[in-house]
Amino acid sequence: MCGGEELDKRKETVVSISMMKLQIYLFIATIVMIFGVLFLHAALYSEGAIHFNLAGFLLFLAAMIVVIILHEAIHLTGFRYIGGVPWKEMSWGVNLKLCVAYAHAKRPVTVQQMKKVLLLPFIPTGLLPIVLGIAMNLPSVSILGALLTAGCFGDLVLYQKLLKFSDDSLVIDHPTKPQFTVYES
Repeated sequence: MCGGEELDKRKETVVSISMMKLQIYLFIATIVMIFGVLFLHAALYSEGAIHFNLAGFLLFLAAMIVVIILHEAIHLTGFRYIGGVPWKEMSWGVNLKLCVAYAHAKRPVTVQQMKKVLLLPFIPTGLLPIVLGIAMNLPSVSILGALLTAGCFGDLVLYQKLLKFSDDSLVIDHPTKPQFTVYES
């Protein structure tokens, strides 16, 4: 797509987010969303009881891990089919120090492509579980959706930071941190 020499000729801007600030917002958003979905369940189904047991908790954790993996896989699929990045030029994993999962393209994509890649997982791994959980009266699925929707907020913040750049500028994301470098035309 673009060689290193061409990138050197462009204005470079590093875009990052404060993980501490993001974690505070995520905590607040998570609490609000969990109470919101529980309120909806109580209002729609006249029930307010949630039962906890070890098997249910372990199943919930397993579902959360699977959906987080799916979230990152959707980002990678976006890099491949929206950004044209070959599979071998991508990686994914978990940054244990920051407690975040990540998907990374080693090749630049345009700002327009990156915006799409950032938004792709929001509906299937966040909003959809909330809607399904409420529709089927499964509070645990709704809570899972609330947690994962809050987890999408980092992507939404990065998307918002991209809005000030032209769609044809190039973006290279950081391999393990929630930040990227924009190369403006």
